[in-house]
Amino acid sequence: MNYRNTRIYARALELMRTTHGIIEQLPPGYGYLSDQLKRASASVVLNFAEGAGKSSPAEQRRFCGIARGSAYEVAAAIDVGAELDVITPEKRDEALELCDHLAAMLTRFAAAARR
Repeated sequence: MNYRNTRIYARALELMRTTHGIIEQLPPGYGYLSDQLKRASASVVLNFAEGAGKSSPAEQRRFCGIARGSAYEVAAAIDVGAELDVITPEKRDEALELCDHLAAMLTRFAAAARR
């Protein structure tokens, strides 16, 4: 499987671009949130790609689980920023939709690797 040709990879990159746009709008003093969003969104992309390169279905599932956890981490960081009024409701909703969709896709992908 070429991970670059999957919808999961495309959506993960979209999430990373979305969070980057949010990061650019954060006011000074929110570097901790910026760093967390950068790491977690990149982790979704990188762990999915690494898992896709594994030959063992168990390893593929493990890396999908890590990527899914990172998508939830992005969602939580977005919630924190929205709660602190530094992320607009529109950007929050856009990012959370991507996180939820990715988590569902990764769950299905991991289940398929079980077969």
